[in-house]
Amino acid sequence: MDMILIGGAAVGLVMGSFGYVLIRFGLRPVLGYRRLKRRLSSLLNRVEGLESLTEDERHLIRRLAVELQTAVDDGLPQWYILALKNKEVHLRDAVRHLQTLANCKGQEAIHTRAQGVRTSLKL
Repeated sequence: MDMILIGGAAVGLVMGSFGYVLIRFGLRPVLGYRRLKRRLSSLLNRVEGLESLTEDERHLIRRLAVELQTAVDDGLPQWYILALKNKEVHLRDAVRHLQTLANCKGQEAIHTRAQGVRTSLKL
């Protein structure tokens, strides 16, 4: 066997593994967070002026709160969470506001909690 061929195969394997780890544990969670943030923004635009929330909207808000909490706990890389903290984005506060928003009954309470989510996520 030629050593250049073996070396090339080893380098290719290492580069492929590094690319997989970079995409899987770095880029994919960050893009998922950004997609979740866009979904939250459109949801808040839709519910902010409502008098009350429907059961489907409450369920969607709860589901998005769970997705955001999962991203904070397991999904996002630590370096990205620190970068968000430096930008004064408070993810856990946003989850708390979302959970409370799902239970709001009046228009003023909905508006207040939606603004809390916007402030926490810098939307």
